[in-house]
Amino acid sequence: MDKKTINLESILGKRLNQIKKIESRHLLFMGKEISLVSKITLGRDERNSVVVDDKMVSRFHAVIQKIKEDYFIKDLKSSNGTFVNGELVPVGKYVKLGKDDIIRLGKNELKIV
Repeated sequence: MDKKTINLESILGKRLNQIKKIESRHLLFMGKEISLVSKITLGRDERNSVVVDDKMVSRFHAVIQKIKEDYFIKDLKSSNGTFVNGELVPVGKYVKLGKDDIIRLGKNELKIV
């Protein structure tokens, strides 16, 4: 016997089918997927969400932040800059991230998947 929790033909089932499904985003770094949450800090210091062991990366280098349904990256006045798809992120400005974008911090690349 096939039991369903919600009858998709019911009023509730039809309403649930209309809900927009949001694609979850991840950050791919050194072969590992890191779930993007509301705020992720990147840098050399161990207090960051993602620690990047590279002398060219500042202790607190950048932050990825979710604003509404989109993700943005901001450079935190790093010494060597933050790059998205080869373009320098202006210090203190948010740049919108999209699927397959490549973030470069020092010699390291992180990919939005």
